[in-house]
Amino acid sequence: MIERYTTRRIRSRYLQALQSIPLPVRRTEPPDAVLPIDLAGLPILATELIDYRPIRFSLVVGQARFRLTFKETEPTLIGHVIALGTPDPRLIISEPLHTEWALAHEQPLTEAAQRLWTNTTRTCER
Repeated sequence: MIERYTTRRIRSRYLQALQSIPLPVRRTEPPDAVLPIDLAGLPILATELIDYRPIRFSLVVGQARFRLTFKETEPTLIGHVIALGTPDPRLIISEPLHTEWALAHEQPLTEAAQRLWTNTTRTCER
């Protein structure tokens, strides 16, 4: 009979433990001026105008990629620029509604991401 309720007890204790953990702040009002955070919880490193639209470049921590989002257009997600540590970065489009615009502006998006990546990362030699 004890084994019958074990899963429920474990789940209950797990939920209690999760509620006691302080989760990182996803968004602040007003936005933090030093390091703003996007809705996915990623730090926004820069905002650049491409075709008169402000595009936010959010750092995906631990990866050589930026998450690209519109600042004033819904849905906000455009996609990702990956392989930033290589000479040939690529744009991955995540939102079908923005496919046409993103393909038309693929070169400025990848160039801006590459420039931002080289300006914000430092080379460590040991």
